[in-house]
Amino acid sequence: MVQVHITRLSSNKKTGKMPVTTSEESTCPTTCPFYGGSCYAKSGFHLRQHWQKVSNKERGTDWDGLTKFVKDLKPNQIWRHNQAGDMPHFEGHIRLDLLKDLVQANKGRRGYTYTHHKLITHNVEAMKFSNNNGFTINASTESLKDADTAISKGLPAVCVVDNSKDVPTETPDGHKVVVCPAQVRDVTCKDCGLCQQSKRTCVVAFLAHGNKAKEVNKTLSNN
Repeated sequence: MVQVHITRLSSNKKTGKMPVTTSEESTCPTTCPFYGGSCYAKSGFHLRQHWQKVSNKERGTDWDGLTKFVKDLKPNQIWRHNQAGDMPHFEGHIRLDLLKDLVQANKGRRGYTYTHHKLITHNVEAMKFSNNNGFTINASTESLKDADTAISKGLPAVCVVDNSKDVPTETPDGHKVVVCPAQVRDVTCKDCGLCQQSKRTCVVAFLAHGNKAKEVNKTLSNN
């Protein structure tokens, strides 16, 4: 059973007042460069403690509870899956059974998330199926070159960038780079909705942030 906690209305100022979820840590791929030490979800005390309780099954619900919640959302409601955690998988392969249930539940709603799962053929096709059917899964990358690779595979891409350096306006392949509006302007994810747009060709750049921003910058420099 995959444990998921549902926050019906986020109190996070950056996210804005919309539903968000947290999935247990086992959903995260160990191949993620931020796995363990520099993971953003472990940089803040409250989110780290919350995630641990979800992972220990002390709070939250199962996947059926998640899909029921999503089905009951109002039409066109934007919501974010996984402020911590990733898509359920088996040995690095996104679980299609659970993904299909979530995609079906999300019909008419505007769910979105991010994944650090490797872009092997199985995962790319799973993500494309999801994106083509209303639930947006962004490919999370750590370089603009890798973001180009994700886009070339037909996926929307985001990229973590060093917050101590100027952010390029274009990727090596010429795709526009947009720094997350919620990081640089007085706007929330709820109002922006850029990451929910599965057909976009621009890369959303996230400035390294949180208590472990320096560790993130170091990880990025090694990629």
